[in-house]
Amino acid sequence: MIYGALFSLSAGTSHSAQLGIAAILKAASDGKYNLVKEIRAYENKAKAIKKIFVDNGFKILYDKDLDEPIADGFYFTVLYPGFTGNELVEKLFYYGISTVSLDNTGSEYKEGIRICVSQIKADQIPVLEQRLKAFKNNST
Repeated sequence: MIYGALFSLSAGTSHSAQLGIAAILKAASDGKYNLVKEIRAYENKAKAIKKIFVDNGFKILYDKDLDEPIADGFYFTVLYPGFTGNELVEKLFYYGISTVSLDNTGSEYKEGIRICVSQIKADQIPVLEQRLKAFKNNST
């Protein structure tokens, strides 16, 4: 794991950044830092944002990892029936929503888009909901 993953992820990274990550991992290993608590906010935010998308007619893509439901985290993928991913990117832009088409990420799905949870602040969630409702009302 160390040579296969960590080395690949950090080989081109500055030494100080590598030492910072090492310190975080050591503190977590020693029980001095709760890494899970820090990233739990993403899980909660992802659940709320995912629900808003589903409630407004979007379908979740990549919802399973093998046979297990995928965890809520930093991003998720959706499609909206009748639109390609590139069309969705354009249409949602008119509603003030910026996203990335899966067509540009090497995905097999050309109809989907990627929702980056980390780019949505908690106080923006109600605005996102309003905008997705407007999109749904104008797209059906």
